Amino acid sequence: MATGARFKPGVSGCPEKQFKPGNSHRWQPGMSGNPAGVPQSRLEFERAFNAALLREGSPEEAAHLLWKAARAGEAWAIQNICQRFAPQTQSLRMIHEVDHEEFDYTKLTDEQLDQLARIMEAARSEPEALESGKSPAKAA
Repeated sequence: MATGARFKPGVSGCPEKQFKPGNSHRWQPGMSGNPAGVPQSRLEFERAFNAALLREGSPEEAAHLLWKAARAGEAWAIQNICQRFAPQTQSLRMIHEVDHEEFDYTKLTDEQLDQLARIMEAARSEPEALESGKSPAKAA
């Protein structure tokens, strides 16, 4: 058995056939795998299919079918209904790294600065306000 014949991450098994720099068939950085985009025939099909769906039934009928599937225990239907009644909230996590450049507050508008001040005030909530059951926004 040849030594060094083990799989190595990032190394092609056949170096003479791999796409080396300068190869005209090699993707360039930032180049899409489908530079032509979605075929026009696919777009036309999607438009025609959506139009046919709208002609064939009503939103009430679609809702009835969705509820029927959910009541039958179909997980996809239950998930779809839950997402419509209680959509997932998006959260934002900011990390301020001390060793990097300072924030440039001059690029923010007055409205953005006011919003940032309200967010920072809410983050500085007093423990007494939280223990008494009042939220920081209600306490102010």
